Amino acid sequence: METYELPELFQLAASYDRSFEGFAYPKTEQQQGKADLTAESWAAALGDVPADFAKSVVVEHYRRNSVSISTSVIHREWVEYRNQQIQKAESAEIKSKPRPSAAESLRGWERATAALLEAKGQDPDEAIQDIKARRQVLQVKCPVCRASPGKGCVSSTGNKVQPLSNNRSHPSRFEEAGVEMPVPNAASEEQDSEGAAVERG
Repeated sequence: METYELPELFQLAASYDRSFEGFAYPKTEQQQGKADLTAESWAAALGDVPADFAKSVVVEHYRRNSVSISTSVIHREWVEYRNQQIQKAESAEIKSKPRPSAAESLRGWERATAALLEAKGQDPDEAIQDIKARRQVLQVKCPVCRASPGKGCVSSTGNKVQPLSNNRSHPSRFEEAGVEMPVPNAASEEQDSEGAAVERG
């Protein structure tokens, strides 16, 4: 606030608080000098506070309090208001930022996976294609174990139902999804034959 704006603020405060009458309506030279000094000190304390905001604080203050308004009260309200505005602006900026599309998210996932597999000495391209194929297969229902879309395949042994090892899917499910089944290694072939034997049994 500027010094010339303070008399109007004092007049507003005086309408609620008689202690401000001497600053708002000085009648003597001595009162005028005191009012001028008070205006200067208040202007220094409320330098960045808009006059209209200070007036609104005065009105709200006397609606809830009987004690005299002070520069500290006005400045505290201004700081809180300014912080709230900053938080609202930051929140609006975050909400306005577009979310990544599914394709963009997938590319990000691919990059992260490739970096991880490469660090482990594996072929990232081959591994990612294998993971993509398995995810695509999970989008259809398995014709063998009847696993619903999104659910992994299972094997049944009597009353016991358990997931296939290594999160594998039945070959028929690959055919149903129209996806070429990855070539298994020796260990996987052995597990597949054991699983098939269990299911046949």
